[in-house]
Amino acid sequence: MLINFCTSQFEPIFECPQMQLDGYHAENLAKDFSQNNGFLTDPLQRPPIDIYIRFPFNIDIKHIYLSPSIGHHRSTLIEISVNHQIIDEKTSWLINSINKSNIFNIKQISFHRIVQIFNEDETTQRIEIYNNDNEQITHNNTKKYHFSSNLHLINCSTIKITIKRTWRFSSCALKYLQIWATPSNSIPMELKTKLQQILSPPSKELLSINNKNSSPSSKNDEIPLEFLDALTYDLMLIPMLLPSDNLIDRTTLEKCINEDIRWCRLPRDPFTLEAFTEITQPVVAQQLKIRIDEFLSEHQNDPKYRNHKRLLDAKQPISNKNLFSYKRKFPDDNDNQTKTKR
Repeated sequence: MLINFCTSQFEPIFECPQMQLDGYHAENLAKDFSQNNGFLTDPLQRPPIDIYIRFPFNIDIKHIYLSPSIGHHRSTLIEISVNHQIIDEKTSWLINSINKSNIFNIKQISFHRIVQIFNEDETTQRIEIYNNDNEQITHNNTKKYHFSSNLHLINCSTIKITIKRTWRFSSCALKYLQIWATPSNSIPMELKTKLQQILSPPSKELLSINNKNSSPSSKNDEIPLEFLDALTYDLMLIPMLLPSDNLIDRTTLEKCINEDIRWCRLPRDPFTLEAFTEITQPVVAQQLKIRIDEFLSEHQNDPKYRNHKRLLDAKQPISNKNLFSYKRKFPDDNDNQTKTKR
């Protein structure tokens, strides 16, 4: 499964030796979109500038997505390099936070260039870099590149992003950065276990222990795991079955589609990153919705569930129809169109 490792939950360490604008430090690139202002250098700082991203484990890089501009500030020549230092349970700060103070000086590390991006097109809002000839459809404002060598994409521990040139006299800029990869096979078992704990939802055993520690009256009040959104782990009101066989709530799906549109992408499955088509598209999990409604009906007097709407119409269209062109059509839709023509 591909994972975006440039997020705070995996504790990457960001370093930038050059002056950065207040509120636009490199650490922003690991934050959620809602909190991410992006990266900007101080107006007095001229290129080249370097951003180092250290990971507490080794990864095999598959794709890198980034946006090279913030407002009128635009980076036009970007170089990405990697280092292959082996991270084990003795050096990973994911296991022991003390190891953060024991990392190598960045000047002692050698790097191998994996891609160089030169783009002066002012309409470009997104750059996608792949490890092969990917057939993904790209938007007009998206530029697609390929890594120069796949040999250096394995067992990466540090990524170096060098901005060598900007548009005219603007500051060096990155609006966002996504590093999609898989954990390397060289990762020791202790680190794999730690990663699994980060990626996996609470286990049934953990819920069972919590139930034992709770009062008898609340023992049967826990939400069944199948009712939880696979992304947010919140109770779903309208469960949507994705092409990847994962279940998320309709509101979560709408947020994902909103982000796709915001970053000039086609709506896609958040787990596989495959774009929706007329054949592969989200559909309402009707039987699961019935069971969720029954569960909420049984617990309607419980303060925890009073704010949940039990019988929300599953055929209700997504709030913004323009976001999802492959919305499944129900019989009622055709009936309404026929009546309108008459």
